[in-house]
Amino acid sequence: MKNCPKCERKLKRVFHGEPTDELAIMSLDSEILIGNCCECIYNYYCDNCDEFFSL
Repeated sequence: MKNCPKCERKLKRVFHGEPTDELAIMSLDSEILIGNCCECIYNYYCDNCDEFFSL
């Protein structure tokens, strides 16, 4: 898992597109974040900083 470049806490992976059942369950456990249906350059999110990152 990658760490936030600002606060060094663990980042959540952001998945875009139609989620699978497995991804939906993982998002309920707050392991990942499901983004919108469109592709985006941001693929990580920091809960602490409330920012998205492209890493």
